[in-house]
Amino acid sequence: MSKEYVVAGATLECSLGTVSSKLNVLPLNRVQLKGKNRANIGDAKPFVNILPFGACKITSPPKPCTPACVMWIGGKTDAIIDTLPALLNSDILVCAAGGGIIKIKDSGQ
Repeated sequence: MSKEYVVAGATLECSLGTVSSKLNVLPLNRVQLKGKNRANIGDAKPFVNILPFGACKITSPPKPCTPACVMWIGGKTDAIIDTLPALLNSDILVCAAGGGIIKIKDSGQ
């Protein structure tokens, strides 16, 4: 997979979620790529950047997903967006609520 910058509207998947979700990137101090705000590794705030993934498979019975994330792992350190490394489609995010691995299915470009 070739590495791409991630932008607002990228499709996300959690290994423990039942549906995919979209990445929300706030427009504050952002650079745009193809008319969309570029993301950085700090765009991981639950219910702000990371929306729920349906139900969480680790709960029994399955309960609504409540993402508990801190920061994306990875980033392009030589491309800084609003003081943090740019987010790449190869980066991952770990959910502390259930241990799910969140990956970027589509960069949004």
